[in-house]
Amino acid sequence: MQLIYNVGIVFHRVLSFVARFCLYGLLSLFCISSNAATVEDFSRHIQYYDIKISPDGKHLAALMNSDGGKSLVFLDSETYKVTYALTSDRKSQPASYYWVNNERVVIQVEQLRGSLEKPINMGELYAINYDGKAGKMIFGYRSEGGMVLSGDAGFLIDTLKDDDKHVLIRKQILSRKSDVLPKVVRLNVYSGKEKRLRTAPIPYSQFLIDNNGHPRFVSGIDSNHKTRLFYSKGKGDKWQLFGDEFDGEFTPISFTQDNQSIYAFKSEGGGVKGLYKYNLKTKEEISLYKSKMVDPTYVIKSDINSVYGLRLDEDYPSYVYLDKNEKEAKLHAALYNAFKGDNVVITSKTKDGKQVIVNVNSDRNPGSFYLFNTVTMQAKHLFNSASWIKPKEMSPVEPFRVTTSDGLILNGFLTIPKTKTKTLPTIILPHGGPHARDYWQYSPQVQMLAAAGYAVVQINFRGSTGYGKSFLEAGYKNWGTKIQDDILLATKYVIQQGIADKNRICIFGTSFGGYSALQSAIRTPELFKCAIGYAGVYDLPMLYKEGDITSLKWGDAFLDKTLGINIEQQRAQSPVYNIAQLKAPVLIIHGEDDKRAPLEHAEKLRKALDKYNHSYEWLVKDKEGHGFYDEVNVLDANKKILSFLNKYIGIHSTM
Repeated sequence: MQLIYNVGIVFHRVLSFVARFCLYGLLSLFCISSNAATVEDFSRHIQYYDIKISPDGKHLAALMNSDGGKSLVFLDSETYKVTYALTSDRKSQPASYYWVNNERVVIQVEQLRGSLEKPINMGELYAINYDGKAGKMIFGYRSEGGMVLSGDAGFLIDTLKDDDKHVLIRKQILSRKSDVLPKVVRLNVYSGKEKRLRTAPIPYSQFLIDNNGHPRFVSGIDSNHKTRLFYSKGKGDKWQLFGDEFDGEFTPISFTQDNQSIYAFKSEGGGVKGLYKYNLKTKEEISLYKSKMVDPTYVIKSDINSVYGLRLDEDYPSYVYLDKNEKEAKLHAALYNAFKGDNVVITSKTKDGKQVIVNVNSDRNPGSFYLFNTVTMQAKHLFNSASWIKPKEMSPVEPFRVTTSDGLILNGFLTIPKTKTKTLPTIILPHGGPHARDYWQYSPQVQMLAAAGYAVVQINFRGSTGYGKSFLEAGYKNWGTKIQDDILLATKYVIQQGIADKNRICIFGTSFGGYSALQSAIRTPELFKCAIGYAGVYDLPMLYKEGDITSLKWGDAFLDKTLGINIEQQRAQSPVYNIAQLKAPVLIIHGEDDKRAPLEHAEKLRKALDKYNHSYEWLVKDKEGHGFYDEVNVLDANKKILSFLNKYIGIHSTM
């Protein structure tokens, strides 16, 4: 089944979309407006997701938003004329993609299926040339060799730089309940023919490929939620357990050019991870870099697959170069300095390295794409991810740190609206997860709140990822206690600094952040004047019965480890059982088809609020999952949030 049915219709849809957004030749993207950003602006999907250049530098591919769906547009890199446009139909749309040779890209397809608004990745792969020729579904149930009931899914893992006709994919059955053993398959990008190379020895695993295209490492999670790592010496060699159970403390990242060593993230004694070079024959390891506070965010690799640097996110993002004189390290450093400390990501480059595509983003910039010539050292602006967002109008995000009573250093971010007064109505915005973290970056939600006049506080509480195993485990069994104490500490900090008006503070979060909004408001009922739970979990014991966590093989073990097995303690840390202590009015926002935090959580919270005749507002949307996706629904939610906040802590509030 083809992804595209009528090229004429495709061009009409894409070009009419382009015209609406002031696009001239797909090059300069500036829609002139004197109006400040509105809630509608913060509720839209970004316009451009990604752009990549072909290996020979003759063509560009841009993934863009078109009429609410995604399109992949191909352009001549000299004239910027469109050569072809691949857009969505009623069932599918292009998503992530990769150039595999000078003419052809392989695309991971998202499906528009069932009742959900948000597209889902079912492991289908589509390939097409830049001129629209030879379009073919090369993997998935709609491919020539696919079977409707097989359930096989494919995910690209390596483009095989010296092979123009094949890629490597991870092939597996889409199932959460069975012991799924993924396979590495070499896939022909023209015919879709497969050749199986290796099968993983452990379910739900990921592969690391060497520079000869051979799977050499595989890591997975066992039924006890332990990370297990296996190693193969070479092609055809058996998998062997690599060391003991690492529990996430040793992670191979990349092979060196000669395949004799690997770069790996490693930690000891519960501390943060450092970057190491490990010789597979001699077992010798060399420490390359280690922060005192955070794990590396990711490594930066050269054309020859050698790691030359890494990114750190202690406060502001920064980059560490292992050899500052290395050619690509010098290029990256020059770009980083030229863009005055903003995030710099090289999305693709030509085979000769003379042209690169650079994505620059920051706390106030959702992203800008540039074509950079490494010979002339000149950058040409292509377009912005969201042309309607003007960075100069956005509010700066400033990092801060606080120290807990038990000695943990917490990293946080404070966004002050441009119309600052002496003290500000303030939103405490805990992140989801809880095993995730906040970064210094653009957030439409944060900027929307700041544009409405609110200070916004984000804090990486204990249990957040990126700060070492001990910091992560400090949050285990403390979801409703010590984690909430950390959130309260950040709240007190902004009050003490004279930033927050102590009489106008609300707490708002999504997923675990929604749980925290209710739990913190229950623990400190006099502090928060309102609480907003968005896609939240409110009954911890219910996590064992509802939702998709326990459908995973290691789901119960994960919950036992992070929540503890004492049901009474779980109930004591669950908002639904402690509404009697709550004083803040509540806004509940939820998707009817949420699988991670099923609607039953919101309904049980509403029932508890009704029991105590407690004030609340309610917004539930059907066809939405874990967080709203449809722009109309996102806008409705954002308007509801702003109206609710204004009612209780805004300039027109009566409290």
